[in-house]
Amino acid sequence: MVHNPVVVAALSAAFLAPLAAGMYSSNSPVLQLSSKNFEEKILKSNHASVVEFYAPWCGHCKSLKPAYEKAAENMKGLAQVAAIDCDEDANRRTCSEYGVQGFPTIKVFKPGKNGKPSIHDYQGQRTAKSIVDFLIDQMPNHVTRVNSKTVDGFLKERNGTSKAILFTTKGVATPLYKALAIDFLGSVTFAQVRDKETEVLKLFGVEKFPTFLILPGGSAEAVVYDGELKKEGMAKFVTKFSKPASKEEEGTESSSTSSSSSSSSAPPPRPTFDSTIPEAPSMEIFAETCGRKICVLVITPDKRPDLTGPEGANYYINHLKQTFPFFQVQGSKLSAEFAQGFSLEKSDKVQLRALSAKRGWYVAYEGDTESEEEMKIWIDKIKMGEIKKVKIPPFPGSNDAPPEPPKDAPAPEEPVKEEPVKEETVKEEPAPEEPAKEAPVPEEPVKEAPKHEEL
Repeated sequence: MVHNPVVVAALSAAFLAPLAAGMYSSNSPVLQLSSKNFEEKILKSNHASVVEFYAPWCGHCKSLKPAYEKAAENMKGLAQVAAIDCDEDANRRTCSEYGVQGFPTIKVFKPGKNGKPSIHDYQGQRTAKSIVDFLIDQMPNHVTRVNSKTVDGFLKERNGTSKAILFTTKGVATPLYKALAIDFLGSVTFAQVRDKETEVLKLFGVEKFPTFLILPGGSAEAVVYDGELKKEGMAKFVTKFSKPASKEEEGTESSSTSSSSSSSSAPPPRPTFDSTIPEAPSMEIFAETCGRKICVLVITPDKRPDLTGPEGANYYINHLKQTFPFFQVQGSKLSAEFAQGFSLEKSDKVQLRALSAKRGWYVAYEGDTESEEEMKIWIDKIKMGEIKKVKIPPFPGSNDAPPEPPKDAPAPEEPVKEEPVKEETVKEEPAPEEPAKEAPVPEEPVKEAPKHEEL
């Protein structure tokens, strides 16, 4: 693979602190955890989660990886499939707190009352299908089933907030609809009406199935959704009408017929379980990841903003990561030559640059980092080749030599040699005399994501 030497050298000078690579790459659908974000992403989440506690050297962990990533892809946007590297010094305390004694250990975190999740070990088969089926069963159900006897009470309850109603031929809520109800828990009430409830159908004038609509609250008329019945489009539609419950209504939240649990505090009305943008890795890993494709570099100011919240740039960026790989780097770690070459300003705001190391060009994002629509337009223009690309200029020095690292740059560290596992550390589970093939996905078809997108 051939890279533009100027870009490669410049990026090498920019990333002064190479990071160790875990078992899952930045493009993996698996939510990658650390001790710093474990509480926010798992313990405080309203979504059900499975977490793999692993070590990169573990043979069983490597065997599980294909099935685990496939399960994560299937459950994207519905529930969390996450992993934490217990071999990292910073993460060992968290792994110890949950009693991890062998690898891989998979634990299930299901939201419970008083904001504390119930936690237990996953005992099922380590196949994509088994993990998906199990996680679907663990999803909280905040969807209220409405019929002719309960519709009047449902409409009067919490009348100041929006209500989403799905009219369907199905008797139970699908994983997609459950996930939507969880995403907007505390700001929008979700309900489902069966096609057999003729009185309710007449009340709303519904004649076809499925039909999805919003009651904005108060005396406002219902608004019918006319888009594709997929989670992304439906979530955007609901967002227009979402608002937190008033103090008078917080104590009257309706309960689901199949789940009486309620949240102790109203979370943001948007999904909060996206993984954070990975730090820019060492040059070798960056070149391997981005050499054949376009990557987007997110440059943060010295005083780093919180990129984990649903209202920050990271929320929107994570929704676009499926197009290009995203990395972040702190502005102070970039050399002056690099900053000048990519037209970066000294700013307290987040800056984005899409670049191709192989072709030697970049594109600056000049829109609002908190505007999902503007970022999507920017990404689409890059994909379609409809945006002007700026050639990366030669850096100062003879023969277009790349910039040297800043004077205060630390000397490169010697490669860390992999040490054998000590007896007192967590050991890998012993393999059986006749190893069973854990990793390969079974022949029977796995529930693919499109199936969960159906209503």
